Amino acid sequence: MEQIKYDVNNLRDFDTEWLLHKKCSEWWYATAILKDEENNLYSCQYTFLRMRLFPFLKPFILMMAITDFQTKEHYYTQKFTLSKKNIVINKEKVICNNASVVKNENGMALKCTGDKFSYDLILDYGKGAFWHCDNGKLFMGINDECETTFYYSYTNMPTKGTINLNDKEIKVTGTTWFDKQGGTFNFLNIHTHWEWFSMRFDDNEEIMLFNFPQQNYSDGTYIKKDKTSTRLNNYVMEPIDFTQRNGYKFSCGWKLKIPNIKDEEYKIIPIIDGQLNLAYFEQLCYIYDSFDKLVGMCFVELLPGVYNKKIDGKLLLKKVS
Repeated sequence: MEQIKYDVNNLRDFDTEWLLHKKCSEWWYATAILKDEENNLYSCQYTFLRMRLFPFLKPFILMMAITDFQTKEHYYTQKFTLSKKNIVINKEKVICNNASVVKNENGMALKCTGDKFSYDLILDYGKGAFWHCDNGKLFMGINDECETTFYYSYTNMPTKGTINLNDKEIKVTGTTWFDKQGGTFNFLNIHTHWEWFSMRFDDNEEIMLFNFPQQNYSDGTYIKKDKTSTRLNNYVMEPIDFTQRNGYKFSCGWKLKIPNIKDEEYKIIPIIDGQLNLAYFEQLCYIYDSFDKLVGMCFVELLPGVYNKKIDGKLLLKKVS
């Protein structure tokens, strides 16, 4: 399995940075917003993570999920392995047992099978990939060269295919946001824990926000419909409310002010209660402008170190009903 050197200050092309990096934690992460032929709403999530806990402890973790917003049911499966057996990572594909991402000149094929669910999706490249923050470099809340990641995304991928819930196959269409990110930051340091917002507007524009409230630090990217992008690190994200999961506090609903960008003021409101997957809390939200008009949707990912001073690893791995 090929591994390349991590050099966040001299990033190469997207296909090269798709590979594994030495001495890094990193992940491939997809969040799809989909509707069936009757306009029912679903979301799919895929995460394949190589976590570097210690020099000789680097487990692979596969996480797959579907949320059915009609029944408010969340289907989730996670698998751990320390072995590289049945794992393939190269410029064309990422495969781990019953989940695969295969790239071609037109896009990606994403297939996953979990407990009582599966999905088989075709992702068009759409607007293509974009480097985030400072030409792909993101400080993980701490201004330290060791606490960094490289980060790029395909933010708007037209998507079609099928999902299967409890042996019922459903045709779906929508869009997917696909991330590749990784670096030398310390996953176990709560000061590097983040709040991530992928705002997907109805006018074919996107905004990515990486927020570290505990460090008073933020960064982000504005991707325009003309396929250009601009760095965003001058915005204010204010929680509207909070929720508890497994004894941990997470923000829930937000007011956002972004000077001189689009409508400048927004509210991000969860559609239903979110879910704790492994150790991060996820929610799909509606985006409203200052006139309370629905203008898009936003996938949110929240880590527990943002609003909790101490984390018990055993508690985080408890199954949430």
